[in-house]
Formats: sequence, C-alpha cells, structure tokens
Amino acid sequence: MCPSTYTFAYTRARAVVDQVDVLFGEAGISDEREKVCNGVEQRWLEAVGLYLERNGKRVYEVRAEIHWSTDSDAADLEFSSDLPGWENSGSPEAIVLGRRFQGVAKEQGLEPRFWVRFTPYIRANPDEHKRLCPLVGVVYEGKVPDWAAVPTKRSISLQDLSEIRMSERSTL
Repeated sequence: MCPSTYTFAYTRARAVVDQVDVLFGEAGISDEREKVCNGVEQRWLEAVGLYLERNGKRVYEVRAEIHWSTDSDAADLEFSSDLPGWENSGSPEAIVLGRRFQGVAKEQGLEPRFWVRFTPYIRANPDEHKRLCPLVGVVYEGKVPDWAAVPTKRSISLQDLSEIRMSERSTL
C-alpha cells in the first residue's frame, strides 16, 4: 500500500475565520466564540482580542488584526493548510498564542475576556453598529480596561496568510 497524504484547500477568507476560531478555542473561550467567528466571516470585524484584567486594569492581551482586501475571497484564491506545523485548520501561531493565553490565565487565576473591533464602515453607522454588537457577543460602546502599566508587545505574522497579524501584549 502506498502512503498517501490528505490535503485540502479552502478560501483565504475561511482560513482567517479558522485562525480566530483556533485562537479562541485554544484559549479556552467557548462562550460567544461562534458569534465572534460569524462576525469575522461576515467581514464585520477588523480585530479581535483576548485579555486578562486584574483590579480593573488590563494586564495581558492576545489580539488578531484582520486586513480584508476586496479580492481575498475570490474563487481562484485558495489557501492550503498543509503547511509545516499546522494542525487541522490552525496555524502554529494561533495555536501557540491561544495555549499561551490559557496558561497565563490559569497561572494568574484570571478569567479570560474578549473584545472585538468593527470595521470603520460599521463604526461610522451607529444604528448598524448597535444592531450588530449582540450578534458578536459584545455591548455597544463597551470599553476594554486601560492597561495597568505600559505593556511589552510582540507581533507575529502568520506564514502564508498575510490577511491576519497576531500580537501579544503583557504587563506581567
């Protein structure tokens, strides 16, 4: 019997959604995860973040910034997830950052929280913004706490998926 490999290709837009799904899943965030992923899939969101707070101040954050292009979901653009280090549809970067976030949350005894940032078009339309907030699990005009101190930042580019950048910030 000849060895075989299983590979599949899917749209770049779906790959972006999958990275957010993997990030939230590895971080242990199940509540509202499906809603946030739907917001990404609908292209309502340009960023999502997971954060930890202590005494009302943010101390740790992992974020994914999404740069949608008008042609990123064209039928002829496909993305192979059969790259080194990928597990199912998750990039090594999303998996590592999600697991690291969950580890920091457990180590610090802090409850994971999340935020989203809508696209400029939606933010410029208050009625639409209000309507979409509950659909992604957030409150209209909700605020993320200020930082406890100036955080250190580390940015990470995803291999072969330029539409999404991840970063980690910490005051711990």
